Amino acid sequence: MARILALSGTPGVGKSSVASAIATAVNAEVISMAEFVGARNLQDAYDVDRSTRVVDEGRAREALLREIVVGRSRDDVEWVIIEGLMADVVADQCDLAVVLRLDPRVVKARLELRGYDPKKVAENVQAELLGTCTYHMQEMRKDFLDVDTTGKDIGEVAKAISSIMRGGGDKEPYRPGLVDWISRPDIDPAAFF
Repeated sequence: MARILALSGTPGVGKSSVASAIATAVNAEVISMAEFVGARNLQDAYDVDRSTRVVDEGRAREALLREIVVGRSRDDVEWVIIEGLMADVVADQCDLAVVLRLDPRVVKARLELRGYDPKKVAENVQAELLGTCTYHMQEMRKDFLDVDTTGKDIGEVAKAISSIMRGGGDKEPYRPGLVDWISRPDIDPAAFF
């Protein structure tokens, strides 16, 4: 019987790469929220001003809950990883939930390198700065990991999370509330607004 991991975070923090590395380490299958939503037509519309799909969260949750039931019945994998910005919508039904965090300056550089529209870059950098994904995860469950990936390679992050998934590892460094970009003296929040 497989267990379920919800892996969330703003665009650019490394969710897909970390999910892939974890999948290899713990014999897991990855469900990409972006692909899942697109394949099932779970978006309501496209917001041109924000350059983004508007996802029907209720329908996405219902579809993912069905997928979790199927995932739990599997014996060919140890874990099913639900990876994406909105993975929190089913975090209350998962065995473990993780939010990946990253210095907003690095998020900005990565999104610019990907060719994101400047307004979309600003929106996502502000979301990371304010801890929006952490906030949304807290709405769904209190026990989750808030992992700062800044200065760490994918393997290092995946190893830490995989260790916890296997029942080892120290969760304390990843307690929600420890990542606080606004309080950092080397980060000027006003620069992102």
